[in-house]
Amino acid sequence: MRSPLVRVAAAVALALTLGACSTSGGTTDTSGGGSAKIDAGAAQRVADLKALPKFVAPGPAVDVSKLRGKKVFVLPLLTTNEYNNEIIKALQKVAAKAGIAMEVYSNEGQPNQWVAGMNQAIAKKVDLILLSGGTDPRALQPQIKAARAAGIPVEVTMFWDTSAKNAPECGELSVDCVSGVDAYVAAPYQVASRANVDWIAVDSKGTAQILVIKSDDAGPSPGQEAAIKDQLATVCPSCKATYVNVPISKWTTSVQSTVQSELVRNPKIDYILPLYDNLSTYTVAGITAAGKKGKVKVVTFNGTPAVLKDIQSGDTVAMDVGESLEGIAFAAMDNAFRLLAGMEPSRNEVVPIRVFDKTNVGEAGTPPTVNKGYGDLEQNYLKLWGLG
Repeated sequence: MRSPLVRVAAAVALALTLGACSTSGGTTDTSGGGSAKIDAGAAQRVADLKALPKFVAPGPAVDVSKLRGKKVFVLPLLTTNEYNNEIIKALQKVAAKAGIAMEVYSNEGQPNQWVAGMNQAIAKKVDLILLSGGTDPRALQPQIKAARAAGIPVEVTMFWDTSAKNAPECGELSVDCVSGVDAYVAAPYQVASRANVDWIAVDSKGTAQILVIKSDDAGPSPGQEAAIKDQLATVCPSCKATYVNVPISKWTTSVQSTVQSELVRNPKIDYILPLYDNLSTYTVAGITAAGKKGKVKVVTFNGTPAVLKDIQSGDTVAMDVGESLEGIAFAAMDNAFRLLAGMEPSRNEVVPIRVFDKTNVGEAGTPPTVNKGYGDLEQNYLKLWGLG
């Protein structure tokens, strides 16, 4: 079994390029009343991320025709939200084109359910296990070890951040050391968090009062919080931020009430930054319940179509750093194909991201869909796999 990649070179380069505050060229005093000093490079970084991303081939071509009949078991973070389910749909579409048998394990995001799913996959002697959309491999170390012993490779997607400099088994990450993973697709969590701050700084002219909704039990969340604090200190020193923790298991039950109470406690809050846009529906409900609709903007990350539609309708959500949900699936299946074909996993799987606000959200479709706004990813990947 192969060790996971040592560096995610292209993704790290992207994070360093877009996230490095020190190269922004100082600060500038925006014009108009009520403005404050903001980072001079913030507006340009936002503009760069609004542009259509370019496709970068993750590696050499893969002859997928030899993989027909292989069995892939998908264990998602959970199957109760649009984000994960859209990724699943794209995974299933690719599997069908390649003649791959795919089983998806339904769950509600509980670690005991993940354990049961892993045990089921191992018992079925599948050819590959895909922990999809943020499933935490730290909670599955005995099962990953058992899969390795059974000769079943394990891939993890959207759990580690692109800023990770070492492979998961080597430590020095924003998450605990994890061993036994054969490939992974990292996520631009911290790049997106910095882009959120840049956009808010420009939009508020450096005067934002921000409520950040985090989830400390989500692996990327601590790193995202650190990135937000770091970016605010340089980009928008006059902005103020409050951080509240809502565990994953309480997203559906506690976000609305938390938002409502925070807005009552501090009526000066004019931006809310849920780290993941799955929280946006509950966030908007909390804003409405507090009587603050039209006075508070939501800025977030993931690019879920329903949230992009809210931007189009002007309904409270003002900006979403979108990541191509189909792109996540394509990158995941690309590495799955490489493992199944006996090839080295790619060290350059990059999920395209794009800042969407009212100026460009129409490019995501009307209504938005997962396969618009990021370029022709599907055809590029199909060509790489010999399927297009």
